[in-house]
Amino acid sequence: MEGKLVLLVLMAAGVLGGNDLVATAAAALLIFSTLGPPAVLDFLEEYTLSLGVLLLLISLLLPFARGQIGLSQAGVRLASVPGIVALAVGAGSAWLAAQGINLLQDRPETMLGMVIGSVFGVLLLDGIPAGPLVASGLAAVLLRLLRQ
Repeated sequence: MEGKLVLLVLMAAGVLGGNDLVATAAAALLIFSTLGPPAVLDFLEEYTLSLGVLLLLISLLLPFARGQIGLSQAGVRLASVPGIVALAVGAGSAWLAAQGINLLQDRPETMLGMVIGSVFGVLLLDGIPAGPLVASGLAAVLLRLLRQ
């Protein structure tokens, strides 16, 4: 029952913070955990992270599939200053996302803080919700620095 309360809080935080994905995910899990057979949650636990990463990669590679960017254009763009900066930041954010996955698996209670912090950032700092994996990756690095 306590887990469902956390999902309700996450859903409310997602709605208040304008993060439809968090609100929808929490609502879906509430429905599945209340009405669905336990096998549904087992399936989701096993496959959703990989499926999510797959869909994200497909989204990022679509310009190549549509012929909007070719190999020569990609090389020229990567060799520019913005391309090199984007390459470095992309590699860093991928590393942070991996750290975030580890943190969320080892300490799932941190997700609530990520979502509420995101809501505060949107409401009070005029920000936009950042990706939870990179945000949790930053948290993981900071927690290591603080030796927590």
